[in-house]
Amino acid sequence: MSPPSDEPYAVKIEGSKVPVVVPKKILVFAPHPDDELISCGGTILKYSSLGSEIVVVFMTSGLGGYAKEEDKGRIASVRQEEYKHAVQSLHIDECVNLEWDEVEINRETVSTITGLIRDQQPDLIFSPHVTDTHRSHRNTAEIVKESVYHAVHGKAYGGHARGVLPKGYYTYESPSCKFSYVDADVFCIVDISTFWQEKVGTFNKVYHSQAEVLERIMAWAEKTARLRGDEIFCEFGEAFIPQTEYVPLSILIL
Repeated sequence: MSPPSDEPYAVKIEGSKVPVVVPKKILVFAPHPDDELISCGGTILKYSSLGSEIVVVFMTSGLGGYAKEEDKGRIASVRQEEYKHAVQSLHIDECVNLEWDEVEINRETVSTITGLIRDQQPDLIFSPHVTDTHRSHRNTAEIVKESVYHAVHGKAYGGHARGVLPKGYYTYESPSCKFSYVDADVFCIVDISTFWQEKVGTFNKVYHSQAEVLERIMAWAEKTARLRGDEIFCEFGEAFIPQTEYVPLSILIL
């Protein structure tokens, strides 16, 4: 058997179907437990089923996710159990919970995320968009962007002999960052039609504590998924914006 080669090879496309390139590992950054599901749960389910290793990093434990004041004291333990079940339902291979109280942009947090990217050696990175209205989402996006820069283009924060070059870096759509209002020339939309019902079922089954807090979120998710699906001639889709400033786009998600 010939040894594996890094040389590119051609795949001839016939008809209307386009082959999907399956990345070995996808690293997903979620500001709170449930963001991974709401924004890209269908994509996680799809690529997991294709054989990708999925690693999710929760920046916080989502301690603000309570609607009633009497629930404040127990929200931490409730949400911890919820994300553990979500990890199983979404077929996530590894979960890293940083348990930060706040997502703050400073040397320590950038160092932590830079180190995670180097350690994980992902093929693809998913994160929120830097224009997200929600502070935790926006700060997560800023930290990941700076960390990608350090991990890929330099040796700061202990980068000696720890080089990494992802094949794609994507930001995902969220209820607090609707891509209709984001100035971008390129969108990638993943067909999640086969996985939509599983995504909704997982949310209803797992994140029950967020039913009142996020009462309008799944309605938004369905309307948006139908819109994104219509744009690529399928029933449901999830949208991403590729970030190519520091990472060359070598894998197109479909």
